[in-house]
Amino acid sequence: GAGAEETLLEIAAAACDEIHQSERETRMMTAATKISALHESGLRMIACRDPAEVGRLATAAAALVLEADHAVLRLRDDTTGRFVIRSYHGPADGRDQERLFRLDRVVSLDALKRRGLVSAADLSADAALRDLAGGVRSMLASPLRRDGRPIGTLSLYDRVSGDRFYPEAFDDDDATLFSKLVAMVERAL
Repeated sequence: GAGAEETLLEIAAAACDEIHQSERETRMMTAATKISALHESGLRMIACRDPAEVGRLATAAAALVLEADHAVLRLRDDTTGRFVIRSYHGPADGRDQERLFRLDRVVSLDALKRRGLVSAADLSADAALRDLAGGVRSMLASPLRRDGRPIGTLSLYDRVSGDRFYPEAFDDDDATLFSKLVAMVERAL
């Protein structure tokens, strides 16, 4: 009767509270793990003396810690003054990689013009980027500076969590971690 139904509702509410608490603890543990991995990566980059190795470490750390499908590092070429790709981490190759790099050129220029973090949760909603995006859905990008002057950009595309089948958008927590990583890359370069 009514007493049994009330008991079941109380049990369901308690179970729901426990599930929410468990999910919250899991998110906190994941965040702590990401911060720890970020600091370890930062120390490795700062200790490295080879700029090419710093680039490889930067893109690998960005992709792995922030769960990005693609990470692109561009640095200014001292001879030409152009920002060229120095490191890429991700699965794209051939035409997909060419398309991603064309998108990255536009995104990087936008980050340099804005002089700060640029993000998009849905690239298909941006008329200027829609055609370049291909299958890429979201991005984070930031200029890299030395002595206040731009020396390059670091860009991430498509956040792919291990527990998801499809890419999702980068969130505010990702942007905060990304900004910390950018500061570490700047110090290492």
